[in-house]
Amino acid sequence: MSQTKAEYRPKSALLLGGGGARAAYQVGVLKAVSELCDTEKGNPFPIICGTSAGSINALALASFAHDFQLGVNQILGVWSNFKVGMVFKASAGSLTSRIFNWAWSNLAFGNPNKGPSSLLDNSPLKGLLQRTISFKGIESSLENGHLHAYCVTACSYTTGESTTFYDGHEDIKDWHRTHRDGRRRTLNIDHLMASSAIPVIFPSVPIGNEHFGDGSMRQGSPISPALHLGADKILIIGLRIASDDPVPPLSPPRPSLGQISGYVMDTLFLNSLRADLERLERINRTLENGITEGRLTDETGELKIIEHMLISPSEDIANIAQKHYNDLPRSFRIALRFLGMKRGNSRRLISYLMFTKHFCKELIELGYNDAMSQQEELKAFLDD
Repeated sequence: MSQTKAEYRPKSALLLGGGGARAAYQVGVLKAVSELCDTEKGNPFPIICGTSAGSINALALASFAHDFQLGVNQILGVWSNFKVGMVFKASAGSLTSRIFNWAWSNLAFGNPNKGPSSLLDNSPLKGLLQRTISFKGIESSLENGHLHAYCVTACSYTTGESTTFYDGHEDIKDWHRTHRDGRRRTLNIDHLMASSAIPVIFPSVPIGNEHFGDGSMRQGSPISPALHLGADKILIIGLRIASDDPVPPLSPPRPSLGQISGYVMDTLFLNSLRADLERLERINRTLENGITEGRLTDETGELKIIEHMLISPSEDIANIAQKHYNDLPRSFRIALRFLGMKRGNSRRLISYLMFTKHFCKELIELGYNDAMSQQEELKAFLDD
C-alpha cells in the first residue's frame, strides 16, 4: 500500500490491548487525547495497533484517521450506550439453549463438531462492527498518508502462533519470530472477530486454513508489532491498576470458580504488557547509558530509544464491575450462578463481560480523568 511522501517526523503509535468491556477505559483516555492534541498536525497516531477488544477500538479509530476527533466521538457514542445484547445474545432462551448444547457437545456425549463451539453467541457483535468499521476509510487513509500502518493480533489455534495481521506502508516487511509472526493482509471483519474471540466464551474464527482466537493468548511481546511497523514512540493504554489487591490478613476460603476464572482472564489479557514494558525500559536505559559498544540490534534491526507513555486505571476495574453487577440481564446473572459464579466471587470475570451503559460510562470517565491528571506529560508526548 503506497503513501504520499511527507516531511519526516517521529512516528507515534497507539497501542490498545485486550480486556473485553474494560476497553471502555481506553475510550476515556482517547477523549482526553482528542482534546489535548493539535488537530492541525493531523492524526496523532499514524500507527495504530490493537489486540482483542482493543483491536475494535483501534480499527474504529483507523476508519477515521483523516479526522481523529471525529473518530473518537464515534467510538464514544457506541461505548456510552452499550448493552450486553449488542455483543452477545443474552435472552433466557438463547443462554439456556447455548450453554446446555455446549456442555452436552463438549463435556458429555454429544458431537463437539456439531454443537456450539463456545458458551456465548457473539453474532450481534459482528453486526455492530459491520456498521461501525469502515475498511474503505482505512484504505483511503493509508493511500492519503493519514495512516502509516495498522494491525490487529490474533492467536492461531491451528499452529499456536501469535499472529499479527497488518497493512500499511510498502516498506514494512513480514516478520517471523519464535511463536509469533506478522502477515500483511487486506483486513476484514473476520480478523476483528478472531482477535476478540475470548477462548471458550466466544467462538473461534476460521481464516484461510487456520482457526483463530483472542489475540491476547500467547502474545508475549505486545509492544513488538508497533516496533515492526516503524514506531518511534508509543502511547500505551493499560487496563490494569498499578498494584493488585493486598493479601488479606486471614486465610480466605478456597478460591471459587469465579475467582479462578477472573485471574485466568487477568493473566490472559494483562500480565504480558508489564513484562514487555520492563524489557523496553531496560533496553532504553542501556542505550541511554551507553553501556554497549558498537551496534545493538534486536529482531527489528538496530535498536533505538523508544519514547513511551503508559496510562492505566487508578482504580480497580473489577471493583467497579461488582458495583454494577445488577445492570447485567437477569438471565445472564442466573447463568453465571448456574456456573457457580456469584456477584462477590466473580467480579474480575464479569468486568470483562459487563457491556452495560453505566459501567462503560464510569470507565470512560475514569479513563478521561486519569489521562487529564497527567495532561502536562501527555501534551508534551503528543506535541513532540
